[in-house]
Amino acid sequence: MESSDKYKLPAGAWDSHVHVVDEEKFPFAPNYPYRPKKADLDDLLQFERSLGIDHVCLVAMSVYDTDNSINLDALGKLKGQGRAVACIDPKTIGNDELSKMHKLGVRGVRMNLRTRSQTLSKEAFADILHLYADRIRHLNWVLQIFISLPQLALFADEIPKLGVPVVLDHLAQPEPSIAPSKQAGYSEFMDLLKERKVWTKFSGTYRFSNMPGLEQYAKDIIGLAPTQIVWASDWPHSGGVERVLGGDRTKHQDYRQVDDVGFLRQCIDWCNGDETLVRQIWVDNPRRLWQFK
Repeated sequence: MESSDKYKLPAGAWDSHVHVVDEEKFPFAPNYPYRPKKADLDDLLQFERSLGIDHVCLVAMSVYDTDNSINLDALGKLKGQGRAVACIDPKTIGNDELSKMHKLGVRGVRMNLRTRSQTLSKEAFADILHLYADRIRHLNWVLQIFISLPQLALFADEIPKLGVPVVLDHLAQPEPSIAPSKQAGYSEFMDLLKERKVWTKFSGTYRFSNMPGLEQYAKDIIGLAPTQIVWASDWPHSGGVERVLGGDRTKHQDYRQVDDVGFLRQCIDWCNGDETLVRQIWVDNPRRLWQFK
């Protein structure tokens, strides 16, 4: 790339992990774990225009539990130019509801095992993975999982058996205090990527920005599996349960201050100026993953 265009994204670029929040129009679930401020679709689209992003994938936020109304409403307003990942109860949801969501643009479901600090045994992990996969396999939806890199070691051998695309959020969320290559789950993650058994998102690195070996970790992933990466901002950067003030989850929580432009440029730099690779990560890969034609 020419220096002046180094950080300009190609047309059709995607942001594959964002949230929208509007408690007034779409009330939170009674058991919400924290209380983020408003960040609605208009705010999101203004943010994406500032980065040169054309398409978004909306991800269900934990404060809404299994109520996907806010994302389904946003998909309608996006008029086919967006996708979404829903949160469901696989034991109770019916095929009719899944089909309706599919028509609106939902292309996956999310298992969030970190926000509420859930800990499962290897057997329980396997059971819940297959339960989710069985409900979405007929739609060829993505199973998106938010866990930590060490947790991945527990169920990595189950992933190839699921028969659905699997995405691991935020570079598989390594622990921030030690180099990824020294963490449990690292070798399993690399093997799954190399064999194209999982996808991952270049996102959320502000959660572990000072982790030793971050740049090498990202470049290792690019070298092993350039077809299995999508980029995402993780906007609007909620504080999560760890930032609940004084133990009072009902207090409105400010969003983290994140240098989104700096992160975007960092990821482009990891591509070493390879225009083909940039197009792959920001355009071609998300089109395949989210079934966008």
